[in-house]
Amino acid sequence: MLASVNVFSQAPADETQIRAVIQTMEDSYNAHDYSFSGKYDILIPDACFINPVGMYWRNRKEIIQAVQALGKIRLKYESTKNTIRQIKFLVPKAAFVVVTSNDTVLEDYNFPDGSKGGSKGDAGTSMYSFTLTRIGIDWKIAFVQITHVDPNATAMNPVKDN
Repeated sequence: MLASVNVFSQAPADETQIRAVIQTMEDSYNAHDYSFSGKYDILIPDACFINPVGMYWRNRKEIIQAVQALGKIRLKYESTKNTIRQIKFLVPKAAFVVVTSNDTVLEDYNFPDGSKGGSKGDAGTSMYSFTLTRIGIDWKIAFVQITHVDPNATAMNPVKDN
């Protein structure tokens, strides 16, 4: 009896390119350039994005529109630092990436309604789930989902090495 097993291996360059995409996302946020174009062209046309409060954007155009709008009222006052926690290749042209993002408020700001948005030095952590796909030789983001980390809840995590 013969068994068939599909086996694939990823070139080290694939992981390097995926790391570069995640770094490019960090760079674009810290440059407050939410165009996802030029050197920040990291989204496929039908990419999807779910933000931490459940807003769902179904393609590159919606993602750009939403992130640019949020950039004007909130994101431009913050900086971010990403740490890749895991890269898992699902198939040769798709990878799942888990990232921890540490955000810091750079200056006090208010939301458009006048309510307090953030104070200089405020910090928060989020977990990002990315799905990246390889198009030709380039890796691009196909899906992003963000979850804010609740430090009180994570203090009770039964798996302590997370």
